[in-house]
Amino acid sequence: MLETIVLHDPLEAKNEFFAWLVAEMFLNTNEKSLRYAPEDALALVMRAKHKSADVQEIAAQLRAWATA
Repeated sequence: MLETIVLHDPLEAKNEFFAWLVAEMFLNTNEKSLRYAPEDALALVMRAKHKSADVQEIAAQLRAWATA
């Protein structure tokens, strides 16, 4: 979801922020909390936006940040 939102810009503005919130809320709804530095989350979203991170890399990073 994060990659899809950030690549397709469904909103007029703030798509990067929206993509991160959707990803975090989805994981939170599925009882997964994330521990991360905000600048690291921004870097991940921007790598996804610029196609420097594929779905597997995004998933691996989210798993690494998952605490429960």
